Amino acid sequence: MVGILCGKNAGNEYDRMYKMNSKQRVRTVLEGNTPDRIPICLINFICVCREAGFSIKECFLDPSKFAHAHEKAHKKYGHDMIHLQNGVVGIAQSFGCRVEYYDTVCPEVVERPFTSYREFLEAYNGFTPGELLLTLVETTKILSEKLGEDVYIRADSEIGPFGVAGTLFGLEKFLMDLLNPDKQSEIKEVLQVCSEAIIELGKAQRDAGADMTGVGDPFAGPDVISPKMYENLCFPYHKYLFDELRKAKIECYLHCCGDSTPIIESLVRTGVCALELDYKIDAKKCREATLGKCTLIGNIDPSGVMCRGTPRLVMEKAREAIEIFGGQGWYILGPGCDLPYETPEENISALVEAAHKYGTY
Repeated sequence: MVGILCGKNAGNEYDRMYKMNSKQRVRTVLEGNTPDRIPICLINFICVCREAGFSIKECFLDPSKFAHAHEKAHKKYGHDMIHLQNGVVGIAQSFGCRVEYYDTVCPEVVERPFTSYREFLEAYNGFTPGELLLTLVETTKILSEKLGEDVYIRADSEIGPFGVAGTLFGLEKFLMDLLNPDKQSEIKEVLQVCSEAIIELGKAQRDAGADMTGVGDPFAGPDVISPKMYENLCFPYHKYLFDELRKAKIECYLHCCGDSTPIIESLVRTGVCALELDYKIDAKKCREATLGKCTLIGNIDPSGVMCRGTPRLVMEKAREAIEIFGGQGWYILGPGCDLPYETPEENISALVEAAHKYGTY
């Protein structure tokens, strides 16, 4: 166990003392080998806006401001993996949904142009990224040029096909229609179109310099749909899009909200190199199911611990996670989902400190 470095830029000072930089550290883990210490991914794309003195709206629509905010946060915390995302409505916006922007919360869809799946399918004429996705890709390019030699850049392809469809048509309508056999054919066509859009965005992120892309599919987990429905209606599209992205030579991750323990074997079978899992999971079961097959990212409670807890609680929960997940590699420490806007900076620093204190091999 090495001595711990505390204070501002502690993470960066630590890394200058050792030969392995952040990108090498993350790649070592993803390849199934053991680095000098457990890497850190903060999922702080909302917090960086506040810490840089910008509104969320400003950052999500201005690549230079968003890149500056991430660069400033990285200099401050020294995390190994930058997670780049600007909400979950960019693909829906690109398909014609009207989006409202806010200063302290992520943008949301406020108007949906399509009343039926058939109307959407007949109007679809190829995928053209809207302003949110253009900002996202351009921010990836800026950060890759500035930090890409030393830091691992994970730039999202936004949300998965289930999430896009639920956003496009409204979650309640979409979930009810999943139970209607007469709607199955059209829903599957929509999910295929959504998958193709995600693949195109992933390729754009690769070309912009991202080391990894992937999606969160918030409506695909057992907290929303049954494991059987996941296997029959969602898994085939996850498998397809990740197969295609691997063919395009970019590493992929999948985020699943809620308790994904009942579908953990299926998530592994998607073929991603990393799964980001929520704090609700059965940690030991998920570690057993994934060890030697893919890296786990997470799974500190982003609200109850990271946002509303104390630095001491963050350290305790991080140590517990490291003990369960990190002993044999294949693990990146981070929150289980997006850090809320109000997350205290001292709690974020505590998570980084925990990796240095408890995560060395």
